[in-house]
Amino acid sequence: MPTTYKLSTSLHAHDQDKTSVLLLSLQEETSFLALGIIWKNYQKAYVLEGHTAAVWSVLAIEDDLILTASADKTIRLWKNGKEIKIMQGHTDAVRDLALVPGVGFISCSNDATLRVWTLDGECIQQLYGHSSFIYSVAVLSTGEFVSSGEDRTVRIWKADQQCVQTIQQPCISVWTVSALPNDDIVVGGSDAVVRIFTRAADREASAETQKVASPPNIMMLKFIKHSFQQFDDLLASQAIPSNQIGDVNRENLPGAEALNQPGKKEGHVIMVNINGSVEAHQWSAESQSWQKIGEVVGGVGSGKKQLYEGQEYDYVFDIDIGAGPTGMLKLPYNINQNPFDAAQKFIVRNDLSPMYLDQIADFITKNTQGVQLGQNPEQYQDPFTGGSRYTPGHNVSQGSGANLNYGDPFTGASSYSSSKYKQPADVVATTRQNILPIATYLSLKQSNLTAVEAKLRDFNGELGADGLSETELAALSRAVSYLADPQGKTLSDNGMLTVVKICQDWPPEKRFPGLDLLRLLALYTPETLASGVPHGGVVDLFLEAGQLNDANATKNKTSETNAMLAYRGLSNLFNHSAGRELLWNKRQAIVQATQMDVASKVQSKAGRLALSTLAVNFAVFLTTHTECDEDCQIGLIGSLSEIIKQENDDESLYRMLAAIGTLVKQSSACREVCKIMGTATDLQRIKSQKSGQDRIEKVISETLELLSV
Repeated sequence: MPTTYKLSTSLHAHDQDKTSVLLLSLQEETSFLALGIIWKNYQKAYVLEGHTAAVWSVLAIEDDLILTASADKTIRLWKNGKEIKIMQGHTDAVRDLALVPGVGFISCSNDATLRVWTLDGECIQQLYGHSSFIYSVAVLSTGEFVSSGEDRTVRIWKADQQCVQTIQQPCISVWTVSALPNDDIVVGGSDAVVRIFTRAADREASAETQKVASPPNIMMLKFIKHSFQQFDDLLASQAIPSNQIGDVNRENLPGAEALNQPGKKEGHVIMVNINGSVEAHQWSAESQSWQKIGEVVGGVGSGKKQLYEGQEYDYVFDIDIGAGPTGMLKLPYNINQNPFDAAQKFIVRNDLSPMYLDQIADFITKNTQGVQLGQNPEQYQDPFTGGSRYTPGHNVSQGSGANLNYGDPFTGASSYSSSKYKQPADVVATTRQNILPIATYLSLKQSNLTAVEAKLRDFNGELGADGLSETELAALSRAVSYLADPQGKTLSDNGMLTVVKICQDWPPEKRFPGLDLLRLLALYTPETLASGVPHGGVVDLFLEAGQLNDANATKNKTSETNAMLAYRGLSNLFNHSAGRELLWNKRQAIVQATQMDVASKVQSKAGRLALSTLAVNFAVFLTTHTECDEDCQIGLIGSLSEIIKQENDDESLYRMLAAIGTLVKQSSACREVCKIMGTATDLQRIKSQKSGQDRIEKVISETLELLSV
């Protein structure tokens, strides 16, 4: 029987823009585990509590014997719902577990190692070979192990710790691997493709390129059978980021003659200079030959820049921050930039929490220093959870992701956009010669729902008896699931009320994840919030939870975060008629909130952007409503005329200037207020300071022309 695996089948049934492929292991038992709860016959049997971070894997050993692996670097053994042993040894998050019959089990980790354990907790083997995170592991009937990870490979291991085959994959990450009953291997990767590898000659892929089958009662699946040559060609065409391999000087690399020498071991990778291009080749011990696995691109040493949104950068990182609608984000960076400045721009542009500034800046620093292949397995440490992946990306063409310079969200000129969302149906942005007046409501919808729910559960554990009940936790999970895909679905009242309870009753330092969920509910379900939120309605809830109208609120990181999320929530309410009705009834309170910020109550860039978004949405609202409230218009423009004197962030400044211009364009009373306050002088000064920034100069010029009449 052949000893090496070859490609058998690829299954395409996934939208590459939405998700990577993950596999679920199936068992004959009718029990399953979800959110730390063991269920039997559809009844809750046990709740497993003990891990201090996310649980990545669960393995049923016997009916009442369970193993769990966690981001807290431990493996725990449970019997009848009780923790009986903690196994330590991995130095990073433990990602997956697999049963090893007659021995115990095997684990894999972000520390790039596999470990074989007995059920007594003794580590009897350690396997080394992967060069980065290992995400998945499975066991074959032959006693061999198979693993996959962040280094683009699937590896086959003998029980004696020897890696006998390395199968390079044409994708950035190999998220999961599973063994079928016939010992074929199923691989799921970040390219949204499932590939099956086999040792059986009769199941090897033919030269036929595509066959489409539509199984009954199942969505149409596309079965792609690559020929060996097609798979090799696909692999060879991959672009390998230089960040993943190290800073490369092509002049010092050997030429094609190096491929005449055998590799040192299975999976050995070398780089060679072929006609000026840096190619990576991997050694196959079985075929005694080198296989091209891609070309090294990007990075300073390769002499190539990477294109993003029409600009060249030294690095463009692909950032995967979690499941749901968020998808993959792009982080561009030049080596002459301050990492903290690049991190801050990334946070603001993608509507992320400012708490991640230090972690993202540290990630940039670590990943722009050059890393050698096979070293530093922790090179892609997730700044959000420590477990998700941060991978340097290859050349990107213009058209996806967010514009580093923000662009113009109103006119559409060089505007940033998200392929995951469409403009709300009741507000349509159009390209116009003039910027003013603004007629578009902006929303702030970027989110990491997985991280939000995990943080809420962490806080809930700390609150003890003051936290949520099991029923409320289940309702919370349903609310999160709804927000992950709200189209055509209805949010339960219990889910909404649970989020409201967190925002109202939890201590300020623990309520921010609840506010994060509430501002998304404000975007997708304002009608439900309008009818179900007690104590004065959702507008008052945002104002109180964010302490926006509290002059005595303490200024600290907690208050900054809560205020920022409250501003985002209020901004999102403008995107639906039901939300706008709520805001009209509380318009004086919104004006008061902007007046409170004249003294720079919120100082973070993310907070300033949220406030400026609220300001421009409010300006559009006040100037287009069927009723005219001149007092509110005057109050808002008075606040903004003071705020712009101190505003340093360009994007926030632009939005506030657009709000002022809209009010000036539509209201004679606002024009008089600006003349009394000397706003034109401030606008001239800002225009001079921001010389060369076309959109800021243009919106100021339009406003000054209106004030000169």
